Amino acid sequence: MKVGIIFSLFMNVGCGISKNPDERIVQERTAAEKDHFTKGYLSSSKETEDGYHLFKSKTGGYTMLFPVDAIISKEFNEQRETSYETIVYGAERKETKIMADATYENKPETQDVEANLDLLSNTSGYTGEYEELKEEGKRIYYASEESEIEGTMSYNYFGFIKSADSNQALEFIYNVSCKKADNACQSAEAEHEKTALKIMKSVTFNRG
Repeated sequence: MKVGIIFSLFMNVGCGISKNPDERIVQERTAAEKDHFTKGYLSSSKETEDGYHLFKSKTGGYTMLFPVDAIISKEFNEQRETSYETIVYGAERKETKIMADATYENKPETQDVEANLDLLSNTSGYTGEYEELKEEGKRIYYASEESEIEGTMSYNYFGFIKSADSNQALEFIYNVSCKKADNACQSAEAEHEKTALKIMKSVTFNRG
């Protein structure tokens, strides 16, 4: 499953992912800005809203909310002029690990939603159906699932976000993992999903 593989590799790279002891608030609000590579993707040093900066794609094609405690991997990113970009970012919050994978495309192929959902399912290892969410200027094809591997819970949220009036689209995978014994993480499952959907719904495409 790509989610688990990338997350495992990303966490072992040592990219300076934020870790939050008791001073969580202070550290979370500065981690993304402190990391030079990540800062290059932020529209400004100010928070767009509490807990989030505004991420600006280097293709110029879209913006989205970006957690203030997250760090973008230097290894897992690629850009092809203005038509393609992929990034992976992660954060560590006490015993909870966050990983997100965002892949942007501006090509005619994005018009075939079913083919792209099949690709997303193959990428993530998901075998279920998707729910269509209608948002202003876009459609979000959304799904979620949870799994347990060797005492670790994994909450996965998948989205194919398609512009309503252009070839622009974003494939977004958001993963939260924690030990099964961590009751606080499990009890926050609804909050994990709320966060994933918040980020997906914040995606704004900038041009046709």
